[in-house]
Amino acid sequence: MRYPEKINKILPRVIKSLNLDEKFKELEMVKYWKDIVGEKISHHARAININEANLYVVVDNPVWQAQLFLLKNKILKKFNELGANLRDIKFIIEKGGSFKE
Repeated sequence: MRYPEKINKILPRVIKSLNLDEKFKELEMVKYWKDIVGEKISHHARAININEANLYVVVDNPVWQAQLFLLKNKILKKFNELGANLRDIKFIIEKGGSFKE
């Protein structure tokens, strides 16, 4: 009789086979947004996702979108220094105020 394998033995293989380890790494990078851009910018913009080498950032108004567009290469460089391997940042305007915690 064969005994069931323990979940801690199966789960790493499943995560790797579904390429979820890369997705987890990408999602972990989103957490660094505030550290990379600073508190002032993080009150007006937040990183929400990484998909296909694009960082998606929600901004609270077009003025901040324009400002961040000018800083895009600098932000990409900082993320890539952390191992993110990003090619672009996509900005999405979401009206309704700042993102203060």
